[in-house]
Amino acid sequence: MLVGSCLVLVFNSLYFIIIYDVWRSSWFYIFTDVSALFMYTLNFLASHACMVEVAEPGYEAITYSLITTATNAVSPLSAVVSYQLLAFFPLLNDQENIAMDTPEVRSQFATLHSLVMLLNLSSLLSLPLLPRQKKETRELVAKGESSVFWGNFVIFSALTFLCYATIATFVTVKYHDVYGCMKVLGGGGCSADESSTMALGLVTCILAYCYGVNFYLSYLPIFTGERRFSWAMFY
Repeated sequence: MLVGSCLVLVFNSLYFIIIYDVWRSSWFYIFTDVSALFMYTLNFLASHACMVEVAEPGYEAITYSLITTATNAVSPLSAVVSYQLLAFFPLLNDQENIAMDTPEVRSQFATLHSLVMLLNLSSLLSLPLLPRQKKETRELVAKGESSVFWGNFVIFSALTFLCYATIATFVTVKYHDVYGCMKVLGGGGCSADESSTMALGLVTCILAYCYGVNFYLSYLPIFTGERRFSWAMFY
């Protein structure tokens, strides 16, 4: 996954060539987009390979469905959060501004793209949560550890994210003319004095959840001395 994420970063970096008009070609854009999606697919396959080891006999389909549902619930959430980030880049909310292709538009687009790339790269901090290879996966299953709290937490989180992303997408598409301009939905603001506080609060809460849970499970035990830090945690 480390290699796949780095390759995704490399192909996403090629968009800067398009943003700053170094080379703009429809074929180059398609190549960059398809290559990045292919690397995302490799990460998907690597992250789901462990299901063969963790699924109990007779429950393979249920285990696969649960993990796939959790993954698919997060995918629309990431799209919604990306749209909400547009509230902080007002020039990108107007197609006329984008068509003008001014240095200010390019600068805001490059800043937004850099921010998204950094967020994607920071997902590597969650690698310590995953077992390294089949041996570690089988050892984890052999321990037979279970937690009612974390099981309920995962299900509740997946359902919450799925409902939130569905409602936000429905409102944005169905009532675009009425609510599409709201900053909390990624618009430029329905009025000149509309606050960005709610949009900033939602993005902050989502990022705090993602990084907070990962810190609690992966890095807090290191600070408390329960585990030892090792670079092998990341590959």
